[in-house]
Amino acid sequence: MEHEANFSVDDITLAGTLSIPNSVGPHPVIILISGSYADNRDAEIYGFKPFKLISDHLSRNGIAVLRYDDRGIGKSTGKHTYQYAIKELADDVFAAINMLKNKEDIKPNQIGLIGHSLGGMIAPLVASKSKDVAFIISLAGPVSRPDEINLKYRKELLEKQDKTKQEVGEALKIEKRIIEVTRSGKGYEDLISDMKTIAKSDYEKLDEDRKKHYKSFEDFFQSTWYGVMLPFINTPFLRSFYSYKPVPPLEKVTCPALFLFGEKDGQIKIHDNGAIIIEAKSSTTLVSHGENYRVWNIHYLESLIKEK
Repeated sequence: MEHEANFSVDDITLAGTLSIPNSVGPHPVIILISGSYADNRDAEIYGFKPFKLISDHLSRNGIAVLRYDDRGIGKSTGKHTYQYAIKELADDVFAAINMLKNKEDIKPNQIGLIGHSLGGMIAPLVASKSKDVAFIISLAGPVSRPDEINLKYRKELLEKQDKTKQEVGEALKIEKRIIEVTRSGKGYEDLISDMKTIAKSDYEKLDEDRKKHYKSFEDFFQSTWYGVMLPFINTPFLRSFYSYKPVPPLEKVTCPALFLFGEKDGQIKIHDNGAIIIEAKSSTTLVSHGENYRVWNIHYLESLIKEK
């Protein structure tokens, strides 16, 4: 059964869906935390609704699930999501926990968090500050420094595209400027102009058949890395993201925690993040297809991984 579930953070109302199993309650519950894009409650992208699928699966197996529209998205009020810092978005999760604790059909001592990407970074932050969190599951949640992740990912992506050393160097200069402009708030217009100049050069190199896939240069620009980054630049969200340090909250997590990484994820990699999680000495289980790490205070998953 699905019910509308609204809860408030200061003057903001967050609208969501609470899925309750058909079995007799009270039930354990999971709060789904979305990634860095401004998402509706289903984390919908191109018609695909991963959070709805996760919710349906868990509720059919006896676990209630809360998923909600991000700030300023769908039925939730407030400014656009990117106008808030990470800690403010974490406040939404605290508010969700408080709302669920007071529901008769929910077990208040069995409230867990599942976060994807940014949500996988917010989950440990919330768990480090709340004794009401029974467990967390992080799906591709970064624990390396976010600014370093972006630079490394961008470099590897460009090299895979057979860009010259000079082209890679110029692109990384732009990437560093994105970080600098976002942190300082200065040089925004010049940065955007230079981003579009580089994208224009790439657009002009396309053969006519490929150009036909785009209505105009602006349409092409929106499909590029720079077009994807444009809505984030110089926003409170990205400013907090570039200065965020994931390890200190991770060190304070005492509840069971499961970290999942995709083997083919080019951005949030097991090799970059796994060792950091282990070093943080949290009670964690760390899993990647084809990979495993021995971890603190939790069983070794070697046999499980070998079976797969």
